[in-house]
Amino acid sequence: MPLKILTFGYDACHRWAVMRFAGLRVDECESIRDLRQKLMASAGVDAVIMVEDIVSIPPEAIIAAKSYFDGPLVLFESRYPAENEHAFDLRVPNLTEPNEWLQRIQAVVGIYIRGRSAKLQN
Repeated sequence: MPLKILTFGYDACHRWAVMRFAGLRVDECESIRDLRQKLMASAGVDAVIMVEDIVSIPPEAIIAAKSYFDGPLVLFESRYPAENEHAFDLRVPNLTEPNEWLQRIQAVVGIYIRGRSAKLQN
């Protein structure tokens, strides 16, 4: 089953299209409210991905993601250091090749899924 990703932020580099082409299910969130609602209503989200191509991620978006989702939070960084970089499980530097960041996202989701499975078995 393909990974289900929720995204937040303006995707100037067309990463969401690359993810879809790679077979991931991508659901874009247009606002913090939309992000919150989709996290509360949607089961099976594998990762939340945020992007800082043009503007910084509002702290409220990170708080919403952390409050309603216990999986990996990924940041596509801009040219400048993120203010809340510690809040993310994976940070993808600007200009990283798609094949590399796709592998890294799949790896971080895999670690999360294995950890969740181990907790359920105990």
